[in-house]
Amino acid sequence: MDREFVLKYLKIEHLKSNAELLEIAENSGLDYVKELLREYPSMRIMYIPTLERNKPLMMDVIRENIGKMTVRQLARKTGLSIKRIKKYIRELDGE
Repeated sequence: MDREFVLKYLKIEHLKSNAELLEIAENSGLDYVKELLREYPSMRIMYIPTLERNKPLMMDVIRENIGKMTVRQLARKTGLSIKRIKKYIRELDGE
């Protein structure tokens, strides 16, 4: 996974499903959360889901790059399977 590529798209609304990360972002800033996610992809003390598990973030990454990259390139950049990328594209087409 290309973490830097995915983290460029991270917004505060992507953190709504994780109260701890949302609170950190509100108190310390989104850049600090990005640094945590960059350095500690998943932790046991405080649950930090992997970037791949943040569906709203992945949907935004795919939406922004759908015409710029192939499905295979998106899979490589995001760490998602080709099957999952195609599923998300179908969901985006249904919006």
